[in-house]
Amino acid sequence: MKRNVIEDANSPAIQRTATAIAQSGRTGDACSDTFWHVKGKLGFRQDEQLAQPVRGLLDGDVIEVLIRPRDLANMGTPLEDCDGYASLLPALLRARGIPCNFVTVAADDREPGRFSHVYAACYPGGERVALDASHGPYPGWDSIDTGQVTRVKEWPIDGPDWGELLLIGLVLFAAAWAWRFL
Repeated sequence: MKRNVIEDANSPAIQRTATAIAQSGRTGDACSDTFWHVKGKLGFRQDEQLAQPVRGLLDGDVIEVLIRPRDLANMGTPLEDCDGYASLLPALLRARGIPCNFVTVAADDREPGRFSHVYAACYPGGERVALDASHGPYPGWDSIDTGQVTRVKEWPIDGPDWGELLLIGLVLFAAAWAWRFL
């Protein structure tokens, strides 16, 4: 999701959509205007429903369906679950220079340790604004405040990708180790 948001923020589809949102100026607030645009554009569907048309081509259960933000911006009425909303919002806001993070929460009583929902948080002027367009009724609404969340983690979109850095480090270590035996 992170890579798609970073790459797609500069795509023509996202740039065009971000400009149109800015020009419409529904509320005059970039985060709110983007929230209402995404909430009105996307329809909510679970991954299992989204994957039905290709079910026969798959070798197992559908774990996750991710549609890139630039593709969502180009679709007439796209359908996605929370990760689609959580990806499109930051891509559009990054196109306007507003930093964002992903927020994951564990909100399923049956599995209180598993992250079951994702949304965005933006930081205009350094102040945090939750943007849960898939479930929230308005910008700033945060599922953390419902009392049903057992675990929360905020994931920066900007900054190093520690997983990639770890992989690079392991490859370099293995190369150095192999070099000793040449």
